Amino acid sequence: MTAELEFTGRNIQKAVQLAAKTFGIHDKDVKYEIISHGATGIFGLTGIKKARIKVRRDPTEILADEVPLTADHEVALAEDGNTSEAMIGLEEGQKIGEAVLRRIVDAISPESTITIEKSAQTLRFHIVGGQSSILIGKRGQTLEAIQLIVDKAVHRLDGNRGRLQVDVEGYLAKKKMGLVRTAERLAQKVAAKGSPTSIGYLNAQDRRIVHIALKKDPKVRTQSVGEGPIRKLMIYTQRKPGTKF
Repeated sequence: MTAELEFTGRNIQKAVQLAAKTFGIHDKDVKYEIISHGATGIFGLTGIKKARIKVRRDPTEILADEVPLTADHEVALAEDGNTSEAMIGLEEGQKIGEAVLRRIVDAISPESTITIEKSAQTLRFHIVGGQSSILIGKRGQTLEAIQLIVDKAVHRLDGNRGRLQVDVEGYLAKKKMGLVRTAERLAQKVAAKGSPTSIGYLNAQDRRIVHIALKKDPKVRTQSVGEGPIRKLMIYTQRKPGTKF
């Protein structure tokens, strides 16, 4: 899956430089799509709009050479011969994840702070303050891309595949509540009319939220349609064809 991030600057060149700094690459290596060239406004004082670009990048390439390996990591990798099988543990996963996330956040919103919550097999990174709306992005797309990047950076070395989550200002909890409310409303509609409907194209985490929310509803069932990380989620009535309530 390709990660997408948006960057802004006084002009396109500044936005590209910011993207290059975030990914740790040269300006000329940044592959981007121009969203807006920006505007200088009236006499350069009011109505100023920043230039915006969208950068697409393979998460497996991002910061691949930027995460330092300890001597213990190098020994483990030499013995295994396969980085995906190296068991670096939750503590090391935290160090790598925090380093990668801090690099991204510093480039976009340096005033933000990062706190970490750990459980048995889960790492949760909470970002607070700063340009939270930019870090979240439209419909959470920027946050989703950041999550993907950090996850790939950690798990390229960790064969344990523990759960990792990146959140900004409690956005994920609010998003979950919205998804559940929408799912329940659509489920009532499907049960009443008997015709299926779609809640939209969702990532795996959001699909799981909807599946769980409607699992105990005896009148409807959910099903993912399509392939890949983003799939269409359908809500169907539980009744069989030809039967009536």
